[in-house]
Amino acid sequence: MYKFKDLTTKNMVQYIFYVPDVILMVAIGLGMYTQWMLPGERQYAISVIALMGILVIALSCALRYFFSLHQVGKALYHIWIGCLVGIIAFLNSSDIEFVTTQEVMEALFMASLVLGCFSNILQRFLHLQQLEGHIFAQPVILESVGIVIAGFVTTNATAIWLLTSAFVINTLAMRMKSFLGFCSFIAFVFIGSYVFFPDLKILPNKYALMCFIGRHAFQPIIDFHFSGLTVIERWKPFLAQSRLVRYLTIIFVFGLNISLCVLIGVQSASHKEWFVVVPLFIALAIVWMVFHMTFFISCWKLMGKITECNLMQQSLLDESQSYNRIMAAKGIRHSSLISQRVVCLSLTMTVVMMGIGWETRSPYSLSLILMVLPIEAMTLSLFWKLCNFLGGTCTGYAVIAPVTTIGPNGGAKLLNATTFQDITARATTVLSQMNNFFNFHMIDNYGCDYSTSGLGTDYVENKVKAFFDRRTTDGPRFDTYILYYSGDVYETGDWALTDNKCLTIKTLLDWWTVKNGGTGARLILVLDSSSSFKWTRSIRKHENDFVAIQTCHYKKTPDPEFGNKNSVGSFTDDWVRYNLGVDINPPWTSKDRTVSALYAVSKCWTDFRFHLPSNDDIADYWDSSFPRLVKPLIKVVNLPSIGMLFCCCDSVMRCLRRKQMSWIPPKEIDTGHGFKLVRS
Repeated sequence: MYKFKDLTTKNMVQYIFYVPDVILMVAIGLGMYTQWMLPGERQYAISVIALMGILVIALSCALRYFFSLHQVGKALYHIWIGCLVGIIAFLNSSDIEFVTTQEVMEALFMASLVLGCFSNILQRFLHLQQLEGHIFAQPVILESVGIVIAGFVTTNATAIWLLTSAFVINTLAMRMKSFLGFCSFIAFVFIGSYVFFPDLKILPNKYALMCFIGRHAFQPIIDFHFSGLTVIERWKPFLAQSRLVRYLTIIFVFGLNISLCVLIGVQSASHKEWFVVVPLFIALAIVWMVFHMTFFISCWKLMGKITECNLMQQSLLDESQSYNRIMAAKGIRHSSLISQRVVCLSLTMTVVMMGIGWETRSPYSLSLILMVLPIEAMTLSLFWKLCNFLGGTCTGYAVIAPVTTIGPNGGAKLLNATTFQDITARATTVLSQMNNFFNFHMIDNYGCDYSTSGLGTDYVENKVKAFFDRRTTDGPRFDTYILYYSGDVYETGDWALTDNKCLTIKTLLDWWTVKNGGTGARLILVLDSSSSFKWTRSIRKHENDFVAIQTCHYKKTPDPEFGNKNSVGSFTDDWVRYNLGVDINPPWTSKDRTVSALYAVSKCWTDFRFHLPSNDDIADYWDSSFPRLVKPLIKVVNLPSIGMLFCCCDSVMRCLRRKQMSWIPPKEIDTGHGFKLVRS
């Protein structure tokens, strides 16, 4: 959170955020005045609406500032704003197209949109708004209700209601950080502009609609970059709902799909070449129904596992326990790896059905399609993220030694008894923190070794090689290996061992390459020492393995003899507490930090994928989860890369991910095990 130097600056920034709303209200007032200028009975209706608008806004202000009913006041304000914008949009007439007040109104709508977008960007740059996972944004819902009410001034209010619902669902898909949901939103904009309203024979005011859509769609779009919340964290508010709510949602979505299929079928009968289209529709409808039955069963079983995860989290003493690790322990990743192919093919069949019913489309079928597409898109994104980012198996090993500092000649400095006790106490604290870290994230703990007399070369080599050679109880290697070190290092970052020997980054990577043997596992080094940041350059140049380093840079070299507060172990304390869900002060992005965090990854890091199930695993899962009627689909979903929507461009996507990591590295990297790599 950004800290302002004085109260005047803070108030000025807050006032800036009110400017878009003030301009919007002025634009609405001009729009209502322009409508009132038209002769006829409309003048009386506009007069009544304007008076009601003044009363509602006054009531909203009174509720918010005099009766402390902020939520009720905001609700009235947003509903009425949406209603007035909708009236201006749907009562548009070519007679007032070139009226001066109308042109000024349109300019003000655009000015409100631009300033609103600027305010949203400013809030995120200054960290003035704490980004949290929400299913819906309250202003979107309330102003959409106002748009629906305004839709009754048209001759087809039901179609407007369905289209508005489609807009809300599309914004929801983008809030869930679904790239396919963003593509669905682009389709929504083009279909609504060039197909839906022309079919309804409505010429809406495009500036009013652009202002409405832009004000609510811009935030989720820019949060693709600015928000550090993962897809799973954004879904958490829905996953935390009661079992009844989640199951009813799945039933509603399935009913929506059935309604779309039936409507397209009825409309296909009116096609001029119905004798060709109807049989084709029936054949595709059967395939569509089979895939969507499996889609329904997959979502139903996923919600069943989510219920188990919620019950398990409630039973734990530590309520902040990593939800991702609980889901991984319940086997959600394994089932999602198989179900994602079914969901992908279901989405593809929906697009095909859309093509079949395009010639005989109606505003109702278009609205239903624009509602179904984002739902299936964000569901597919959820399954993808459960596969790629939900933690697989992970093991950890910590090596901790007191930091006595290395002298210029390579030997350790002599310390008095008091200083030695302080160093030992600090090392013991680090040992306890790493044990808590491993337990919290359910990481298989190989051990936390603590040595007071130094680390021998043979001892370190044997322990580290044995750690790199570890396997799960089922036989395969772990997906991720975490090696932690805190102790003496040389100026090059190499670990200081006994007899003036050292462990270099090259030696450590050679051990890992030999033991890993190209199995696809990854190594994460977490280092807390005075010069360990110098290893980052070697990690960035490494090509053949998935390796990352999380380390730090102390602005002043720790000197225990003078009691420097900025001592080795401070970074571990902050990093562990941050990954346990505890706020740290100052935050990573603050310039006041004396210990900065940094990470580096190897060139192929972004290509990492958790281990995949075999064909036998897929067959066994289908036999136990789906009815025999859909068993022939096993042959289809097991085709090479059938579950990847852009399988032919996989190499291109890998290249783009590598370039993004190289050119625009994110502030945080989600490891998929519940903890993150961070940089200041």
